[in-house]
Amino acid sequence: MRSIARLLAAAAGLGLLFGPALPACAQQPAQAQPAVPKFKDPGLQQYLVAEITSMQEKLDKLATRLDAVEGQLAKVKEQQQSLASDFHTNQELVKATDTSVTSLRVSNQEDLLSLKTDVARIRRDLSDLTDQVRKSAAPPPAAAAPALPKVEGYITQVNPTGLSINLGSAAGVEVGMKFGVYRAADPQTRIGTIEVTEVVDANNSKAKVVASNPNTKFQFSDIVRPY
Repeated sequence: MRSIARLLAAAAGLGLLFGPALPACAQQPAQAQPAVPKFKDPGLQQYLVAEITSMQEKLDKLATRLDAVEGQLAKVKEQQQSLASDFHTNQELVKATDTSVTSLRVSNQEDLLSLKTDVARIRRDLSDLTDQVRKSAAPPPAAAAPALPKVEGYITQVNPTGLSINLGSAAGVEVGMKFGVYRAADPQTRIGTIEVTEVVDANNSKAKVVASNPNTKFQFSDIVRPY
């Protein structure tokens, strides 16, 4: 290794200063011990031999640790590459999932709106059918009064500031008109009263809540009738 070679070169340089170096065969014995130059002073010779041997052992241990660290570093790099690949794959999967969820949400919202419209229509038809059955079962009035055009609608939207109904100028609705509110499942029991605050167009108006039964909240498709 380069560090050991530099150390041995330095030791050889010291041999030039303090005494002749050993022959090549003496510097490299069969056990591959580090080459140590021979010095004139035996004490210095013994000290340097011990120090160089100790340094050689430390360098060998450091080289072993360096090889182990390099192996671990290679494994870490492989793991980083694997994680980067997994991260990229997960990003693509998240993007695909987001796209699918967005598409599904839009589709579900459209289906829910269509379902609410169908439910409101069915409830309105059921209410009309109930009225017809009730009228057919009732005895004819003694003196028939001129029939007034029937005006009936339902709540299309409820918000914190008021609500909207599907009746407008085409049904003769005017600002200030009051409507009774009924559940579609029980069209004969009034649960509250609303007052028109704005006629939006021929088929839509806005209203405010005038009164409601305790613990009762108006909701989409509740029936409204003028009175």
